[in-house]
Amino acid sequence: MDVDYLGPTVSAMWLTVAILAGGFARTRNRSALVWFVLTVFLGPIAAFLLVVWPPADPIASPSSSAVGSSPDRPNGE
Repeated sequence: MDVDYLGPTVSAMWLTVAILAGGFARTRNRSALVWFVLTVFLGPIAAFLLVVWPPADPIASPSSSAVGSSPDRPNGE
């Protein structure tokens, strides 16, 4: 039985899981690069943790905290 194809096949699948984990991390408000690297080193374990853990809280954008955008003060005062 010839298993010379096994190394490249497993490597391609491992890299595919890492790319998918990076993309999925963005939908959960997490860093895609960090989760890609974690999945490259830890493999499906990191991908499993990404799926199981709850999404991170979104970071407030600077435009929502702009001066003069308070709802209780009309503009121009």
